[in-house]
Amino acid sequence: MKIGIITCGYVDPLLLDGHGQYADMIETAFASVNDAMTFQNYDAMKGELPSFDECHGFIITGSVHNAYDDLPWILALADWIRCCEARRKPLVGICFGHQLIARALGGMVEKSHKGWGLGCYEVKVVALKKWMNLAIDSARMLVSHQDQVVIVPKGMRVIAGNDFCPNFMLVKDNHILTVQGHPEFTPEFTEKLVRKRRHLLSQRQYDDAFVQLKQPNDSMLFLHWVDAFFTREQQRISSELLLKVG
Repeated sequence: MKIGIITCGYVDPLLLDGHGQYADMIETAFASVNDAMTFQNYDAMKGELPSFDECHGFIITGSVHNAYDDLPWILALADWIRCCEARRKPLVGICFGHQLIARALGGMVEKSHKGWGLGCYEVKVVALKKWMNLAIDSARMLVSHQDQVVIVPKGMRVIAGNDFCPNFMLVKDNHILTVQGHPEFTPEFTEKLVRKRRHLLSQRQYDDAFVQLKQPNDSMLFLHWVDAFFTREQQRISSELLLKVG
């Protein structure tokens, strides 16, 4: 199964050592979940957007950019998202990707008055999909964001959230899955991000982020969900093609 990673930002050079870019972290994270999954990287900021037949599904990465900005590459990617959705190709959005998918499909994203979400916080799982192969009531996710989806697009459904970020995880049918958190991050990398943004945080926020990072996280669970999400859709598409041939 080939997955296209659509890169929307670059990791600070000071944080690269031992972690790499967003695409590197995604590939490393999924290697322990499904070693048969292969990846092709596309740089959306350079205008690299794949045709829909190039991959079985796509992941849109995080970014230092804002999903509500009107930079040409962001608008082009939003158009691509709408075409991808129209074709019902499996699509996953992480952080910025989560926000831009919501914007492209009619939702709203803005800078939250609640400030930065940094560290590892718990969200309540309020609905389960068939590919969510472990039924749980809550999950802890690594996070680094200030913007949030504040209006969910028509047709999308909230499946996880909390008081700080109510629209944390969204789905549309079985072909779109988005999450505000970063399942590809490690606690060590997230800790570096917290230290880098020390000047933007109160002492309480800074200390609380490190307390959170000492807690176990459920990134591996979410990675298994994404794997099952892609696998289920690929099996469905393959079955439909066999029926047409038959």
